[in-house]
Amino acid sequence: MRKPVVVLGALTALTLTAGAAGCGGGDGGGANRDTFTYAIGDEPETLNPALQDEHTDPVTELVFRGLTRHDAANKAVPGLAASWRVSRDGREYTFTLRKGLTWHDGRPLTSRDVRFTLDAVRRAGADAPLSRNFRAVETVEAPDDTTVRVRLSRPFAPLLDALAVGVLPEHVLRGKKITDADFGRRPVGAGPFRLVAFKPGRYAELESFGGYYEGAPKLKKIVIKYVPDDTARLVQLRNGEVDAAHVQPQQAAKVRGDDDLRLEVHPTADYRALMLNMKQPVFADRRVRQALNYAVDRDAIVKSVVLGYGRPATGPLDESPFKIEAPFKLDPAKVNELMRAAGYTRDGNAPWSKGGTPLTFELSTFAEDSLRVAILNVAATQLKQQGFNVVPKPQPKEWVRSHWGDLQAFVVGWGTPYDADSSVFGPFHSSEALDKGGSNYGTYANADVDRALERGRDTMDPAERKRAYADFQRALIEDPPFVWITYLQTLNAVPADLTGPRRRTLGHHGYGFFWNAEKWARSS
Repeated sequence: MRKPVVVLGALTALTLTAGAAGCGGGDGGGANRDTFTYAIGDEPETLNPALQDEHTDPVTELVFRGLTRHDAANKAVPGLAASWRVSRDGREYTFTLRKGLTWHDGRPLTSRDVRFTLDAVRRAGADAPLSRNFRAVETVEAPDDTTVRVRLSRPFAPLLDALAVGVLPEHVLRGKKITDADFGRRPVGAGPFRLVAFKPGRYAELESFGGYYEGAPKLKKIVIKYVPDDTARLVQLRNGEVDAAHVQPQQAAKVRGDDDLRLEVHPTADYRALMLNMKQPVFADRRVRQALNYAVDRDAIVKSVVLGYGRPATGPLDESPFKIEAPFKLDPAKVNELMRAAGYTRDGNAPWSKGGTPLTFELSTFAEDSLRVAILNVAATQLKQQGFNVVPKPQPKEWVRSHWGDLQAFVVGWGTPYDADSSVFGPFHSSEALDKGGSNYGTYANADVDRALERGRDTMDPAERKRAYADFQRALIEDPPFVWITYLQTLNAVPADLTGPRRRTLGHHGYGFFWNAEKWARSS
């Protein structure tokens, strides 16, 4: 049973104070069955969906809707658009909007808002990472209130997936930059829930929107609390300060022992890997990066760190229908072969060295993320056993966000359950390098990878796409930018009487859990 609220120490006292100070942040514990309060570790930098990068946080997901959305199988289905037609050559899409669409402020949502959104994202360039999905768009027309016609310079297979990005209100953003900070904190959307309060670092409060095209949600209010510390989230859950929380594998047993809670375990396309900074000379030789991939015991990490809530990762498309088999598994003999071929020597248990210089690099991650820190420590230990002098160095998240280019190696997380392009073009195409404003944080560049990724997105032929992504994965095996570690399952502790959540493969951070929250309810 959940414990009554008691002051256990400074940490809990602080969270109680924060909750009492906010109208929504303190609502929880099942006192109001129409309200659902959820604690999560990650807080977005903006609630503007056009500025997020393939990973839409719960608040933004609840506030906005795109022309399309994803169903339980992660297939693109009608969202704001009731239907669409695609020309035979794949270069023209004609969408028909649902009738009577309304923004949260009561203004009508029309095709002109869609045109405004796509034009704004295209013009934003590096300011909007998702602009990479609309480079093939030549024109967007709005011939009447409910018709949108998108013409492309070439076929773009992931377009319907890309159009799940939330549509923006022209009447609010007209004359402003898409990066408008005020809109990023007080957005107006057309999704099932309306944002009524956003306190950065504390919580976001949302109320059901009666004008939503599928009708008003059953829950009247959802509060998302930002609690970066994993232990603090569990404390708040057990004290009844929140109804639900994202929890880590090592906390699962404590949740399973509580009769008032239910543990929702969902598969994800979210992997953890060691991202290698290609600007660091130590990673210049691809044989060293191959050897690193043979130096990690992924099965042991899945067993000891994620406690079975995951599976070994060997590439970025392991959860995709385009997956091919990769050879990476613990193989000390292969490590020796590759390192000696790269000109390194090793004396006994000493680190690999070349010209008298030991192979050494720092491995960082977000210090607040206990799971990433655990992966970092275990991976560093395993790599040391194979002769790589790895220096663990977790850093605060805020520091990392302003020092991506300075990191030598980092426990990164990525992966989406949608079209393969959404998982791989951003982090691996050279046009998306960090210094170009993209998501390729390791500044990886490989011409074969670039060509394969472009073929994968520029054809509508499923067989050609399959060949393109197979070529892409083979190129990554030869020239690996990451040391892949594990795919994760995501764990959410929810009230036992909560109905509605449907199991599906989720994205990075377990995002997507709220994909059908408009149908959720408390049964008692």
